[in-house]
Amino acid sequence: MKTIKSLLLTTAAIAGLAAMSNTAHADEVKHVVTSDDTLTALSLKYFGDIDHVATIANDNDLDDPNMIYDGTTLVIDTDAKAEKTTKTAASKTATSTKDTTEEDTDTSAYSGTTLTMESTAYSSDPADTLGGGTVTATGQNLLENPMAVAVDPSVIPLGTRLYVEGYGEAIASDTGGAIKGNIIDVHFPTNAQAEQWGRRTVKVTILD
Repeated sequence: MKTIKSLLLTTAAIAGLAAMSNTAHADEVKHVVTSDDTLTALSLKYFGDIDHVATIANDNDLDDPNMIYDGTTLVIDTDAKAEKTTKTAASKTATSTKDTTEEDTDTSAYSGTTLTMESTAYSSDPADTLGGGTVTATGQNLLENPMAVAVDPSVIPLGTRLYVEGYGEAIASDTGGAIKGNIIDVHFPTNAQAEQWGRRTVKVTILD
């Protein structure tokens, strides 16, 4: 009776080890190389991209990834794809969180009433045919201090100190025929900078 029990326990133990072994290597594929194979093709086949050539070479102790021989059995750990995907997703999440935090910090560093407004841009550059001169409506010399914002005085009084998201701190020192209501026009020294700014929605914080 003891012998039978011992045999059963031994069999169960072996079966357990076999199961553990199968689980441990469930993500490994044994691939027999043919004349048409390359590590690039195998990476594409098993991982869906060509980024795992070095991994396959390292896992199989290949000195030269460009030389594999017919009949060679390569062990390919497809679990590496899952690990890479997880790391990539984690990296993207971290980057997204960092960008969001920086945006929040950028705006929250300035306290005051915050308005959401449409913004265009202009310049005192002669190349900007729609641009203004070098002196604003309040007398600010744009050649000496280019940080200026054109506003509708009925919305934001001239002389108000502002912080414009993505632009910086400036004075509401100019007006414009098209600047009516919830629109501002930020000044840049060059026409190229104004064109790069384009038209966008920004948060405008009234500092005083």
